Amino acid sequence: MLLRRNFRAGQVTTLTAIFLIASLLLLALIVDVGRISIERQSLANAAGSAAKAGLVVVGDQMMTQALAQQTAAADSPCEPDAGYGTPDATCTATPSPADIPAWLSDEDRRRLVSSPMQTQVAAQVQQYAVRNHVGPDDPSISHFEVIYPYMYAPTARDLSIVVRIRRRFKILLFGFWEGSDTLEIEATSKQSIPQRAEP
Repeated sequence: MLLRRNFRAGQVTTLTAIFLIASLLLLALIVDVGRISIERQSLANAAGSAAKAGLVVVGDQMMTQALAQQTAAADSPCEPDAGYGTPDATCTATPSPADIPAWLSDEDRRRLVSSPMQTQVAAQVQQYAVRNHVGPDDPSISHFEVIYPYMYAPTARDLSIVVRIRRRFKILLFGFWEGSDTLEIEATSKQSIPQRAEP
């Protein structure tokens, strides 16, 4: 009788230990999956906001160029007859003031991808990335890339900025299977702004 009772107590202890280990492994797995999800979303948000910040620089430049074109058009009013008895003379139609891409010339579009603009855009993207703790100087960032056009494409309707960020972070359980306690995730964001009016 005493032997049977000790045997049962040993079984309970063994089962409790197995259940405890399984519970801890499950908890570590839940924490890792949650952390991966949070890190992935955080990195995607940071890449998206950095790319949008670069587009703000491009948008400001587009507005400046369009405003110059609009001012020039307003300074030379169109008078079809011009007082010289030429009733067949015509005025050139101008786009709506709100249609910024329609006011841009090919030369304006070339300036949007010039070397100084590329520098301004990259600096703005990096500044916003640093604000979101994913800048290129952060030791957890293994890759930081800004892709911006380096030459004018006359047929391109949009101007796009792509930001790609890769980050390493520590994990609990997956490291046992992979042989490392860090995991690397990547986020890419592509943001575009129209540089050419709708046909």
